Amino acid sequence: MISIIIPLYNKEKSICHSIDSVLSQSYTDIELIVIDDGSTDGSVAEVEKVDDLRLQLLKQENSGPGAARNTGAKYAKGDWTVFLDADDELCDGALQHMYEQCQQHPDADIIDFNKYLRISGKLILQHHPICGKISNPLRAWYYRQISPGCGHSIFRTSFVQKHPYNEQLRRYEDAELLLQMLPTAKVYSSPTPTEIHDMDSIDASKPRKNIYEDYVGHLMLNGSFWHKMCTYRLFIEERENYPDDCHRLYPSWYRRYDLLLLYKLLNR
Repeated sequence: MISIIIPLYNKEKSICHSIDSVLSQSYTDIELIVIDDGSTDGSVAEVEKVDDLRLQLLKQENSGPGAARNTGAKYAKGDWTVFLDADDELCDGALQHMYEQCQQHPDADIIDFNKYLRISGKLILQHHPICGKISNPLRAWYYRQISPGCGHSIFRTSFVQKHPYNEQLRRYEDAELLLQMLPTAKVYSSPTPTEIHDMDSIDASKPRKNIYEDYVGHLMLNGSFWHKMCTYRLFIEERENYPDDCHRLYPSWYRRYDLLLLYKLLNR
């Protein structure tokens, strides 16, 4: 069985499209768990209209996407788990392809797939050329050759349950999780797209007023070389969003010319 987990917060207009993209899949050995994270609009009413025994609706007080996904993972009964956001959709045949890849790679912890980006109504296929086992997942993630995440990855459920989301974070909680997972995970990759990711409604990607709700407020330069470089890349890319906070939290990082030189060499 594959468990699909959708955290839901005020997505009244899109949640039924996401649910339908799951329940209409040709692969049917599934359960769909929707966790309402304290919605204040009509999202719950939309979910309650769906008549399908494979759908389970759970409700909790607003605690953020990480907490909602953790709740879903706690109740998941499938051997494999797919997280899907409430404004995104699975491609036709996505779960069948995921199942086939799981059969081909029974030792996998994570299998990453390609995705479409919906921008101003147009679908753009993300660049995802690699296929097969990833020998150094952190290095591949640094170069964006893989990007395990919601809708376009499948995770072994037992592995997800060992690595929960940080429930204090409301932004880049997925990046924090990957830095936990990737050093020990057995990762495979497929260039087949499995998700349509709606770039026109990504409110969660906006910087937070409180940096401590963002993983950017909790960075540490430790671990392996590629772990450090992935962390440093996030700092470089996000410091302009939090100029005062980053100077306060990471004053010495602005003088790490060794890391800056490595970053520029690696990104030539």
